[in-house]
Amino acid sequence: MSQANKAKAVVPNELDGERLDKALAALVPELSRHLARKVLGMGAVTVDGRKVRRASEPVRARQTLEATWHPDVLVPERFDLDVVYADSELVIVDKPSGQLSQGSELGDVGSLIHALSRRFGPTVRLMHRLDKGASGLMVAALTPEASAWLTPQLREHTIERRYVAVTQGVPPVGVCEVPILIRGREVRAAHAGEDGVPAKSYVQVERTFEAPGTPGRERALVAVKLYTGRTHQIRIHLEALGAPIVGDPDYGGPRAPRLCLHAAVLGFVHPNRSMIRFERAPPADFIAASGMAPAA
Repeated sequence: MSQANKAKAVVPNELDGERLDKALAALVPELSRHLARKVLGMGAVTVDGRKVRRASEPVRARQTLEATWHPDVLVPERFDLDVVYADSELVIVDKPSGQLSQGSELGDVGSLIHALSRRFGPTVRLMHRLDKGASGLMVAALTPEASAWLTPQLREHTIERRYVAVTQGVPPVGVCEVPILIRGREVRAAHAGEDGVPAKSYVQVERTFEAPGTPGRERALVAVKLYTGRTHQIRIHLEALGAPIVGDPDYGGPRAPRLCLHAAVLGFVHPNRSMIRFERAPPADFIAASGMAPAA
């Protein structure tokens, strides 16, 4: 049997009053909140030598936390944090394909928010999400003031968001306004008579090509501008247009090593009232998965 893991940490001033499970996750690199709660439930955590099982118990600065657990839990893959821009108010990152934005019921180790919290502190707030399989630009607020400034821009859809995708088939150019049905875990294009939420995208075909091994089946590199930000909006709209995304079998696309969807452009008004805009080209794994030859 492998040896138990042990960790000891002193609560810093910035975590004074924080929940015990969140403090453990912030101070012990191997622990997600999910795993911290499991260890707490086993009675394997002490606060200043006192055994504590309640995850919501607040911690105080300078308290000593100790945890002991057996390494039977598979730790998700970790990803490097690709910071495109950072200042005292916000940070822009380029998320890789395969990384969760916010974590899941299995824990948050390996998620983008987990990595951001470790680099920039526990008050960081991710302002929007990208699907796990997608890559690209995202913004996180580092202060409550920045979060309050960015929130209405996201709500009113004044933030510039431009995506690129590779589709199986060539979609028509123009606006797509197919409503989206969101019913629990079911997210799809609404059928006639169903009460879907409004969704609006603009699709532009950049170029077409034939991928190796798919003779006679045309693919397209498309740019998509969002006017609303519904769950899976681009994936659903491209499927509805008869050109699903490569690597998106959930919405009719052919299988591929990754989802060929990338958030390439992000622009908005900074809390300092200046306009900022960032652009990142799709990464090498996107090009390889799509069957598209790299640009000359």
